[in-house]
Amino acid sequence: MKNMLWYLGFLSLLSLLYFVEGKTAFLWFLSFIPYFATYNISDERLERNLGRATRNAFVYTILFGVATIVYIYLTRSTELFAPAFVILFGGSLIVCLFSLFYYDKAGKK
Repeated sequence: MKNMLWYLGFLSLLSLLYFVEGKTAFLWFLSFIPYFATYNISDERLERNLGRATRNAFVYTILFGVATIVYIYLTRSTELFAPAFVILFGGSLIVCLFSLFYYDKAGKK
């Protein structure tokens, strides 16, 4: 499992597109750099909490993705695809992080 998380760090290379395009939105990909530090982590509690947090993010992705596809189909507005993808991707990261913080705090009681 730790190797799969380590590969998320390579998404930080997309921030180099800032120098090509000049858009500051590409700098947000620098937030994936800390995933390189997870390569040698062998904490069982962290792995269990991370499994729960990613499960919550997966459920969010499925529910929001289905709701978005149905909404776009019913309204026939294809211009919502790009913002919906951003909200889907960013929301799943936020759900995963907040779930991880919650499970970390709940486990220390």
